Parts: sequence; C-alpha cells; structure tokens
Amino acid sequence: MSIRSERVAEEIKHKLNSAMSKDLMELGIGLVTISNVKMTTDLQIAKIYITLLGNKDPVEKCLEKINNRKKHIRYLLAKQIALKYIPELLFFYDDTLDYADKINKLLNEVKKDLHTEPGE
Repeated sequence: MSIRSERVAEEIKHKLNSAMSKDLMELGIGLVTISNVKMTTDLQIAKIYITLLGNKDPVEKCLEKINNRKKHIRYLLAKQIALKYIPELLFFYDDTLDYADKINKLLNEVKKDLHTEPGE
C-alpha cells in the first residue's frame, strides 16, 4: 500500500469513527468502532473493518443494518474529508477480538490443567 493510501485510510478511519458513533446509535446495534481501513491504490474502494460491542443481534444482521445506511455514511464522510472522489465503502466484521478472547480462554484452561496435580 502506498503512503498516500495509508494516509487516506487513517483519515477515513478517524472521520468515520466520529460520524458513525453519532449516526448509528439509533439502529440499536451497540457501539460500532472502526478497527482498520484498507484502501485500494487508486483510492476508489475502502474496506472498513468494524468491531461491535454491546449488540444483541447476530453480526450478519448488524452488518446488514450498516450496509443499508452506506449511502448516508458515505455522505457524512464526504462532508468531512476533501478528496476528489469519495471511495465506495465496504464493511467487514473484524473478529480479532473474538479470536483473541478464544485463545485467552484456551490458555487459561491449559494453565489450570497444569496447576492441578494428577489424581485430584
């Protein structure tokens, strides 16, 4: 990724975090945080990775709700950022936190098993 696309990705991440937190509150999907943004080299497509906290709906349903608001989110981004073209937004769920939690639980189980003596 070029330096320009990295800078644009960071700027989009920053702007979307503030815009989406206000805009998506009414959808009832909890706290939406942008964890990463990856831009194509021509700056036409932004792959946006999100994490969800405090939601009770399945991830797919939350992504569907966000995708239904994609045009409005893109409009909010256009008001806050000065680019020749506002990129197409593609949203993906970032399961890194879920994966890290699963690994942590497995390590704790192994640790507990090591501390218990055989025959107990």
